[in-house]
Amino acid sequence: MADMYVRKKRMTEKMLDVARAVNANPGVKKLIPYNFILNYSNRCNFQCPHCFAGASSSEPIDSKLTINDIKSLGNQADELGIYEVDIQGGEPLLFPNLFEILEALGTERFYTYITTNGWLMTQKLANKLAKAGVDRVSVSIDSFSAEEHDRFRMKEGSFDRAVKALEYIKNAGMKPFINVVIGHYNAQSDELRVFCENMLSKNYGIAFNCATPTGNWHCNYDIMMTPDDTKCIEELRAKNKEIIRDLWNYFNISNQLNRGCPSVNLFYINPFGDVLPCPYIQARIGNILEQPLKEILEYGFSFKELNTYSSKCSAGENFEFAKNYMSKETSIMNPIPVTAFFK
Repeated sequence: MADMYVRKKRMTEKMLDVARAVNANPGVKKLIPYNFILNYSNRCNFQCPHCFAGASSSEPIDSKLTINDIKSLGNQADELGIYEVDIQGGEPLLFPNLFEILEALGTERFYTYITTNGWLMTQKLANKLAKAGVDRVSVSIDSFSAEEHDRFRMKEGSFDRAVKALEYIKNAGMKPFINVVIGHYNAQSDELRVFCENMLSKNYGIAFNCATPTGNWHCNYDIMMTPDDTKCIEELRAKNKEIIRDLWNYFNISNQLNRGCPSVNLFYINPFGDVLPCPYIQARIGNILEQPLKEILEYGFSFKELNTYSSKCSAGENFEFAKNYMSKETSIMNPIPVTAFFK
């Protein structure tokens, strides 16, 4: 992976610029967009009970974005200094034109990664993804127990396929990461600690994603992390630097400072071109088919709920925020205008 910084000089340049800007003012939130998530299609071969996107195979969503739209998005993101792109779904390995999308984005300019359930991964596909400029593949795993993971994912054999997918990814020369959803139900468990130790021993990275009362868990506030839960995962982080979370500032050498809630700076685009401040704040701040990306992000950042520094995930750890705003009928595929969301 070290040669990535040499091969992708433009990405490295942008990453260093973001690092300097973030470290210059810790505890202050500025508009420094660095990452976007592209949900090109919400079609999925799983129906997980916690899916924030409400993805499904029974209600597939055809993308309204053309390859030219993707090229324009990549160019605009590059001009704004964004250095990361995460391709999600649904399940991105179901996209028939995944490699066209990667080419259109211009992977040589971005740290490019894909988030998948791993079911469809093969060694041949992993090799092809690496050749197309993908740097990391994150595979979602929810439990060290195969039985528990399969039950949670509602798909027998999903754990074994996910583990094999990680091996294929590593063999292809990409960085294998495990996506783990963290909530009140598992943050303090011994199983989580054992799971992390086991996966890290295999040289896999781990990304914590906050459980939020959205999508299939709409208004389920019981899953949200408490301060004690957050303390537990912070302790795990202190012992294991290969565990990352969007709120944490991994540009800081001591790895102790928080970047804070990344809304707007890490934005989300759905198959219709709607831009959301983040995957969990399901409000529309604009549409890339109608406006320049720069204008959309500046507009989103004008709202105090989105431009005020918070060391917590607004959607997954701030109960007041969640109950005030996230009880509204909104979704990834049908986000309401941001003015209505914060009313």
